[in-house]
Amino acid sequence: MPSIADLKRSVTGFLHRFGEVMGGLVLGVLYFLVLGPISLAVRLLTDPLRRRRRSGSAFVDWERLNETLRDAHRQG
Repeated sequence: MPSIADLKRSVTGFLHRFGEVMGGLVLGVLYFLVLGPISLAVRLLTDPLRRRRRSGSAFVDWERLNETLRDAHRQG
């Protein structure tokens, strides 16, 4: 007849393995149901590198940042 310590050890080992499997499943579901659609939407709806052609001119106005020595020192 197994002792209480042996039973506790086997139950603990099973629950540890079960927790590892369930953690992977939960994180996989979270990724594919939450992060996947959000990242797909961001990729389709934004253009941060301005790679898509726009109608009209491609000229972008210059942003006047760090034009003075004092402004340049504030960067770091």
